[in-house]
Amino acid sequence: MKGLEESSGDGATTDELFAGALVEVATDDDEGAVPLLVALHGRPTREVFDRAARLLAREDPVERELGARVLRELGPYDDEGRRPFTTETIAVVIAEMGDEPDPWVLGWMISVLGYHCAHQALDLVLDHRGHPAQPVRFAVAAALPALADPDHTERRVVETLLRLAEDENEDVRWYAAYALFNETAGVGDEQRRLWAGHLIARADAQRGEELAHIATTLDDDADPTLRALLAEGGSRGFRSTAVGAVAGSGGSEGEVAAVAGLEGMDL
Repeated sequence: MKGLEESSGDGATTDELFAGALVEVATDDDEGAVPLLVALHGRPTREVFDRAARLLAREDPVERELGARVLRELGPYDDEGRRPFTTETIAVVIAEMGDEPDPWVLGWMISVLGYHCAHQALDLVLDHRGHPAQPVRFAVAAALPALADPDHTERRVVETLLRLAEDENEDVRWYAAYALFNETAGVGDEQRRLWAGHLIARADAQRGEELAHIATTLDDDADPTLRALLAEGGSRGFRSTAVGAVAGSGGSEGEVAAVAGLEGMDL
């Protein structure tokens, strides 16, 4: 087994890959290589799918995690953004999510739904936005862009991302803020400025710096006023910066009031 764990899994049987990938998952620290798990992703057969799906119902949470992580990336995307077993994967994950007691495994299940663009599971995922465990909230923030309407992001998605962009956990905040300013659709520049003003006006120094970092991720053709607003959020008085940037860009009195007072914000 040691030799297999150190290889890419080429030529290994499916039994060997599952056994080795289970060891990888049990010892994974989010930074180590998982070549045998990756090898399973490259083997999108009925046998691999069925075994991974059955793992979701096992007693051992490590086995359930392995099942979710295999299903998440099993096979390549086609031209329509679907993987070989997308329909069945979504169905089995939704069926098992309600009974999943382990927050870490639940987070991976939510991630599966995101990777398979399970738009029909949007509200199921949103139900976990206030989960007490960080891995679950992180998974929600990361999955929402793939679950939302690709043409016009739903209001309830925006509300959730705004909420998670103020999460107590830095990683959750980052994914939510990135999604707000880079992955929402059908939203105008003025609306994004209001979101930025809302977050900056409530930010402490650390969170202001995080928002300034978000400014560096915007596309080259992004609204320059939004970019400046986010960038300045990490460098000086947050509330005055938010109000000044919106007012200076020609924002209406109502927009400035919304940023300054955080009232009546139209999401």
